[in-house]
Amino acid sequence: MTDDLKKKAKLLSSGYAYGRRGTDGRFEPARTGGQEWWVFDEPHDVVYWCPPTGEVATWEGRAFALGELAIGNAATYALEGRLHIHATVGRWIIAGGSGIVVIDWRRAYDMLKDAPRIRVDEAILPFYQQYMRPPKPEVWVRPEKQRGRNNAGR
Repeated sequence: MTDDLKKKAKLLSSGYAYGRRGTDGRFEPARTGGQEWWVFDEPHDVVYWCPPTGEVATWEGRAFALGELAIGNAATYALEGRLHIHATVGRWIIAGGSGIVVIDWRRAYDMLKDAPRIRVDEAILPFYQQYMRPPKPEVWVRPEKQRGRNNAGR
């Protein structure tokens, strides 16, 4: 991690913690040792980022993205502005915390469908295109049975 990135991260973060990412994507603190993770507060969760590995974890598993407040902020879109979806937390930090970093792509459509303008880093464009489709309901097909004249409309 460069000194410039570290300075900017200090301004945006709540500090750092030591631990690891669990299999469920949640942060597991370590009593001794463990990797250093930068801590970022979100409205409904806490997001952790490990600079050496690039891994992201959450405390509660509720956060959709890092920087979620930018999604509904009118200033994000003012003067033809766009919501920038960054590919990495490092890029988000370099941008001064403007825009978002998606953590849970499965929720992307629901969370971003009302955003008027979005700019996406090229590296994550395939994820954006895959997940920005309305979810389809589960469909069960009822097989047709041979019907006589009297129950043709049922």
